[in-house]
Amino acid sequence: MRRALHRLLTGSAVALLAAAVVAAPGTPASAADPAVRLHFPDISVVGKDSKTSALFAWVDVPGTAPAAVGKATVSVDTADVDDIVTVEAFSEFEEFDGDSCGRAGTVITCEIRGPIELEAGTNLLALLALSVTAKPGAAQDAEGKLAFTARFDGGPAVTSQSTVNIGEGVDLAGVVAKPVTVAPGARVVADLRVANVGTRPVKGVVLVMVGWDPSLTEGGGFSNCTYGLLTVCTFDDELATGTSYELSTPMGLEIPADAAAGSRASAVGGWYTPSDFKELIDLADELDDEVLGPKGTGAPAELRVAPAKKGKLATRNQVDTDLDNNLVLSEFVVGGDRHPDLAAIGATVAGTAGDKVRTKVGFVNNGPGTLYHRIFDNVESTAHILVPAGLRATEADDDCLALVFDEDVEPEGPGKNFAGASEYLCFTDRDKTEPKASTLFDFTFEVRENASAEAGQVRINEDLFSLTEPLDRDARNDAAKITVQLSGGSGAGLPVTGANAGLVGAAGGALLLAGALGLLLVRRRRVRFTA
Repeated sequence: MRRALHRLLTGSAVALLAAAVVAAPGTPASAADPAVRLHFPDISVVGKDSKTSALFAWVDVPGTAPAAVGKATVSVDTADVDDIVTVEAFSEFEEFDGDSCGRAGTVITCEIRGPIELEAGTNLLALLALSVTAKPGAAQDAEGKLAFTARFDGGPAVTSQSTVNIGEGVDLAGVVAKPVTVAPGARVVADLRVANVGTRPVKGVVLVMVGWDPSLTEGGGFSNCTYGLLTVCTFDDELATGTSYELSTPMGLEIPADAAAGSRASAVGGWYTPSDFKELIDLADELDDEVLGPKGTGAPAELRVAPAKKGKLATRNQVDTDLDNNLVLSEFVVGGDRHPDLAAIGATVAGTAGDKVRTKVGFVNNGPGTLYHRIFDNVESTAHILVPAGLRATEADDDCLALVFDEDVEPEGPGKNFAGASEYLCFTDRDKTEPKASTLFDFTFEVRENASAEAGQVRINEDLFSLTEPLDRDARNDAAKITVQLSGGSGAGLPVTGANAGLVGAAGGALLLAGALGLLLVRRRRVRFTA
């Protein structure tokens, strides 16, 4: 059930991987009376379309040791809303991995079997998902309460309530713009039109985008917008039916003058009614201040009636009746002739059985052009490390995830800083990598008894770990060997081979933007999402 919830909430294998990175090392103790808070958003629905949302639990584990929950029992009582909506447990979660949901009268009860690992501090768990659908004839503005109860093992029951409301149906449409090629250092203007394609006026709208780094924002930004992981702009205007609107002062972005050719900056999002936006962002205040970010310091953005333009309209709500057409997509591609080359950097490990040897592996930007890892979508910032069979990783860089483990290591899932893995995925949190600069990751390898001399590898620009086609002009140097020399090594050190191997770069946990809110928290290491 929990894996299915993650698929629902993140919709991406990369996000699912990222959501599991903060795994607690060691053997968990039983949970020492963790404090639990439940959260399910207030929901407005209209018409025949369902809305599906997750019930989350914030779990605060005291002390410094990890903990585990053997079983969680969750129930929702729909008695107060049964006259206006139909509430069901999301069908994929029934009888999944031994977990089960059942219904008795107005109460849906789900049993989630563990162990559910928790680390010290704040953990965020997705417990179950519910679909809510308005019943035919339900009166507009009718509302009721969903009552939730959860119990972890033999701990006390925790309760919570959320409001379900019958809204007024409207329909907003965004615009999907074609990618625009721009010169390095250019000022560019985003196409952020919205249309009311429904039959009722829309009273207030919210623009939400994820993708553009705040550093691209021209000047101080608009005062009715916030700039964080999400860019959010609110407007109090009433949008007339059959009318398109645009920003009276366009949203300008500034492209770095030394950006590599082919770098792609894109923002994807949508136009929302205020009530739909509240549901979308319901957890953000508790998650991290950087999700929404600070307000702009310039004049407010305003809407004006837009002239007709070419472009495919997408649409949306007070409750939006068509969620498939609100899409806003704006992309810019840097032109010019500075097409960069990234090359993998391997190493040679020399030693005898039992020696522990430190080494560095990673990648180098051979240039030309600077790689802006946070600003552009397609600038590769990961290295896939395949450990040679004759070595055991006893220490891994803090910015590497353990992906595949040896037979004698059985952690619950991928995580940071695990020793004994046979494969790692390493990220950089550098804002940029200039030409001829390297990003290297620290490992300590122990030479095994009767070790094989078979080489391992460093791989970059792999499709498996990229959401877009990487920016790289030469794929022939995207893999480098980690070789093993078994004769006469002292273990005191080792040479690092590869282009510009002497240039050591900083590294960090730059996670790809997918499941935006969750990934930000994982990167900041302030909240752990439990898979």
